[in-house]
Amino acid sequence: MSLSLKYPAMLMKLFYKNGDCAAIVLKKFRTLQGLRSGSGPMTAFGLKKRIDKFEESGSFDVKCGRGRKAIAAMSVEDVATALQEASSSALGTCSARGISRTLDMPVSRVRKILRNILQCYSFKITHVQELVPADLPKREAFTLQFLARMEVVNAWPWNILWTDKAHFLLEGSVSTQNCRIWARENPFRMQPLPRWF
Repeated sequence: MSLSLKYPAMLMKLFYKNGDCAAIVLKKFRTLQGLRSGSGPMTAFGLKKRIDKFEESGSFDVKCGRGRKAIAAMSVEDVATALQEASSSALGTCSARGISRTLDMPVSRVRKILRNILQCYSFKITHVQELVPADLPKREAFTLQFLARMEVVNAWPWNILWTDKAHFLLEGSVSTQNCRIWARENPFRMQPLPRWF
């Protein structure tokens, strides 16, 4: 039996009229409302607890839960400065996990600050190979050599180590899985990187 806000006053009135007996109050309430005897989730113990809360607070209002902790302004400033420092590094990338490690703060809080307060979005960096017009003869020579070897040995392409990485960078970072830029707008910027030839 779910109680709406108009019923608590009736329950209180019945409780005080019937000598503070919760079991009798529930029986009378059910007969007045035309409910089956013993039906519903409200028990005598639950009714007694509700009446005790009313006597303490003087209100039928349901108290809200503990709520959420507010994010401190100091945390927002720390994340903003860490974001600025990380994005001004050589690669210009930063991650929420990296910021959380440096600030010793939960990742979820860093993401909430970045997304909801600083209104930054995570943009993935993609490494692509720039097609320079001077490289056209080299590319044509490679394709012709590739096709010539395939005519001799049909399974020759399976001897090559294929990768989706165009170049291996000098500092050793190859994987771009976690390369992100947190910014308000998509930067659409290109940055040349040194590479192995």
